[in-house]
Formats: sequence, C-alpha cells, structure tokens
Amino acid sequence: MNFNVMKISVLSVIAVLLLGALPVQSQVVFEETGIKAVFQKAREENKLVFIDCYTSWCGPCKKMLKEVFSRKDIGEYMNTRFVNYKQDMEQEEGKELAGKYGVKVYPTFFILDAAGEVRHKMVGGMTAEEFLKQVQLGSGENSLYAFNHRYRQGERNPQFMIEYIGLLSDAYMKDDMQKVLHEYWETLDDRSKSSDTTWPLVKRFVREMKSPEYLYLLEHKSDFEANVGKEEVNAKIWGDLLPLIGNHCNDMIFKNRPEDPATLEEYRSIVEKSGVERMDYLLDIIGFTRAYVDNDLAKALKMYRRNFSKLIPDERFNATLQLNGMLIGKGTPAQCKQGLQAIRRTIKSCGWSEEDPLFKTMIKGLEEKS
Repeated sequence: MNFNVMKISVLSVIAVLLLGALPVQSQVVFEETGIKAVFQKAREENKLVFIDCYTSWCGPCKKMLKEVFSRKDIGEYMNTRFVNYKQDMEQEEGKELAGKYGVKVYPTFFILDAAGEVRHKMVGGMTAEEFLKQVQLGSGENSLYAFNHRYRQGERNPQFMIEYIGLLSDAYMKDDMQKVLHEYWETLDDRSKSSDTTWPLVKRFVREMKSPEYLYLLEHKSDFEANVGKEEVNAKIWGDLLPLIGNHCNDMIFKNRPEDPATLEEYRSIVEKSGVERMDYLLDIIGFTRAYVDNDLAKALKMYRRNFSKLIPDERFNATLQLNGMLIGKGTPAQCKQGLQAIRRTIKSCGWSEEDPLFKTMIKGLEEKS
C-alpha cells in the first residue's frame, strides 16, 4: 500500500471538510451581533456600515434578500467594503433605530460611518444593478452626506440644487426636502424662479398646493409658459391637481376622511387661479363632491347626468363609482332608483357589461336600497 497517497488523500478529505465549514462569502454576509458590536468592528476594520432595515412581512425586503444580497458580485463588493447588518424593525432594537434614523418605509438602507452618522440613505426595492449603483454613489462624493456638506458650505448652483433635492426626495426625507427647497427658493429673483434653468426643479419637486412655491407658479403661470412652453406648464399643473383633488374627493365620499367643505373650496380657488386646460372638469369633480357633502344628492344626480355624460369612459367610470358611493351612503330609495337608471345608461353607452362583477355588485346594492 502506498502510504504517501493515502496520507495525501486523507489530507485532501480533511481540507474539503474544513473548507465546507468556512463561511460562504459568495453573498452578502450580515453580522449577527448587535449594532454596537457592528460599529466597533467597523472602527477596527476602518469600514463603513451598511444596514438593511426590513420587516418580516415586507415583500420587497424578501425579494432583495433573495435576488440581490444572494448574488456573488454584490457579496464580494459589500463584504470587502462594509460591515453589513440587517435589522427587523419591529424588534426592540429595530424600533430604536427607526426612531433615531427616521425609518418610515421598508426596505430602507443606510450607509453609516463607524460613529453612526448617516452617509447615505436608500429606500425601496431595486434590482442588483440599481442597488450596486446606489451603494457606489452613496460611498463617494455624490453621497447624501457629501451633498449635505456642500449645501452647508453654501453651494447653491441650480444643477447641484436639483440633484441635492432629488437625493432628499429619493430618501423619503420630505421635511428636509421642503426645507431646502424653500430656502433655495428664497434666494432666487423672479426672473430666475420662472426660468428654464429652474423649471426641472419646479416640475419635479414643487407639489404642495399651499406652498409659496406652488402659489408662485400659479400666479406667474404666463412667465413659466413663455420660458418653457404652455403645454409643458399645463401638463405639470394638471398632473398635480387631478390626482390630488380626485383622491381627496374619493376619500370624503368613501369615508376615508371627514367631509370637509372648507378644503373643497380651497381646491376650487386653486383650480380657478390655475387657469389650467380642462379646468371645468376639475371644478365639476369638486362641485359633485360638494353636493354630496351638503347632502344635496338631487344636485349630484343632475351633475352626473348632465356634466359627466360626454366624458371619456375612464372619467365616466370614476364618476360612476363616486355616484354609487354617494347613493349607498346617503341616498333615499327614490334617489337610488334614479341613480340606478342613470348608471345603467352609462354602462350601455360606454359598452360595458352589467355582468361585470363590479357593476353586478353595484346594481344589486342600489336595487336593494330602491
């Protein structure tokens, strides 16, 4: 017997067993110690800290773990540069982290230095390629930390401000975003505010209807149109007002928020001031809901038959859902009967089917109340 061969074979087996016992580095390795130990390790190894803030019920969190953190290229990049840690935010330590770093949505990812200061923040599920790009960005001169520093040092050029406010928005840091936007806006003269240079910032980030920035947009609409085009400005205002007003009115009708006539009148004033194309449709949505809030379903029925009958099918569908909600909530038997007749006419003229489960349920409910 060749004992040398046997010896080599035995050693080979032992080596394989030992290698099998070593941690697998082909994916992101998350530390299983507490956060204090993670920061200590980061100090000792001169690394940044990466934290995955997740919950057990979060679908995108699970997808990130399965499709992104399991990849070899992601693991190699993250393990050599970061001390990685993941935390269930519904556990006690997670609640403390959420309070400290303002975690409100999941998943949220942080890049921190060893002292716990935020270098970068990322929110939401993403592909492996997007994740790697964001981590690389957040580790260098384009990180949120770097932009915060540049802003504190007084940098205010338009391109920088658009990128900085975009970073704050992407990180779901709404209060910080609004604060920076307002501070920057106050430094601009009227010509700069309505310029094509500032328009990308206005188009993307000026959305709070009662904010000084939005009121300025409405009051100086013609100046913006002269600089960037009427169609562009109208598309922006319409895209802001329609979902805001439509969703708010739906919430009132379907009891997701209190009936609030004062807010409806504020919206009416904003729409009238905007002069936006198809302004009449927005005013009809407000008036339709105001009739419901005022318990004037006779007026609501009249508006449904008269004002909404020539709209495109998608808009008639929305009005039909609203009318049904109004009638189920407050309608008398006679009003429910009138509403049912009007809704059936709409179904027919739009080419829909009463056998559709939604319309079937709607019709049954109104028949029972008639």
